[in-house]
Amino acid sequence: MGKSSVLLNTPQFINIKGINEISPNWIKKHSDPNYTEIVYIQQGCGEFIFEEKPFIGQEGDLIFIPPFSHIEGKSCTDDPLKGIYICVSNLHINGNDKGCLTHSNDLPIIHLQDEKKEIDNYLKDILREYRTKHAGYQDVISSILQAVIIKITRLIKNSDYDSVSPVCLEVKKYIEVNFRQELTLNDLANLVYVSPYHLAHVFKEEMGVPPIQYMIYCRIEEAKRLLKQSNLSVREIASIIGYENPNYFNLLFKKLTGNPPGKYRRIITSSSDFSKSKGKTNT
Repeated sequence: MGKSSVLLNTPQFINIKGINEISPNWIKKHSDPNYTEIVYIQQGCGEFIFEEKPFIGQEGDLIFIPPFSHIEGKSCTDDPLKGIYICVSNLHINGNDKGCLTHSNDLPIIHLQDEKKEIDNYLKDILREYRTKHAGYQDVISSILQAVIIKITRLIKNSDYDSVSPVCLEVKKYIEVNFRQELTLNDLANLVYVSPYHLAHVFKEEMGVPPIQYMIYCRIEEAKRLLKQSNLSVREIASIIGYENPNYFNLLFKKLTGNPPGKYRRIITSSSDFSKSKGKTNT
C-alpha cells in the first residue's frame, strides 16, 4: 500500500459474535499482544472498567480494546446491552507510533453520531457473512473489515471530532480524584464555570450517566477493591468512600453489583482461594 494509505497492511479477521442478555454477564480480557478487539453497542448500556478506569458504554458507542490492555464489562441490569464483538490481528495504522487504534481520550470509546448507521450496517454484514459462510465469505469480510477500520481511524484522527468535551473531561478527572468527598452538582458546575443544568445535560450525553452517578460508580469500584485487598470492615469501607450510613452503602452496593458487600467479599475470597489451590495442584 502507498504512503497515503491508512492501513500499513491487511488486518486479519479473527472472530465476531453477537452480544445479548443471554451472553455471559462479565467480559474479562487480557488482550493478546497481536489482537485488537472492538465492541459496538447497538442497544442498552454497559458498565466497563478499562485499566482501572470506570466508564459507561451506551447505544451507538464503539469501544476498542488495544493490545496489552485489560477491560471488564457488565450489562446494565435495567437496560441490558446488545451489540457486536469483533476481534482482529495484524492491525497497524499509518502515522501512529503504536500502530494500532488509539484515541487522544484516556478511555477507549467513541460516541458515534452521524456514522452510527453506517458502522452498524458494516458490522451486521460481517456477522451475517461469518454465520452463513457462503462461497468467498472470507474475502467479503476482509473487504468490509478494512472499510470499518478506515472509517473508525478517520473519526479518531479527525481533529474536529472529540468524543468528550473539555468540560466533561475536567469534571470526570476531578470526580475520579475526589469521589470520597461529598460532591454536589453545584460544586462540580462551579469548577468548570457552567450552570448545574448544563453540566448535568452535557455530562450525561457524553458519559452516559449524570455526574453524581459517575461519582457513585467510582465509589463502588473503590469499595470492591478494598473488599478484595484489605481486611477492613464493611462499615470502615463505607466511611472511607464517603458513606457514613453503612446500611445505605449496603443497599447501594447490592443494587449496582447484585450482591451485598459481605457476600461479594466471600465470593471474591473463595474464588481467589480456589485459583491458588488449583495452581498448587497443577504444580
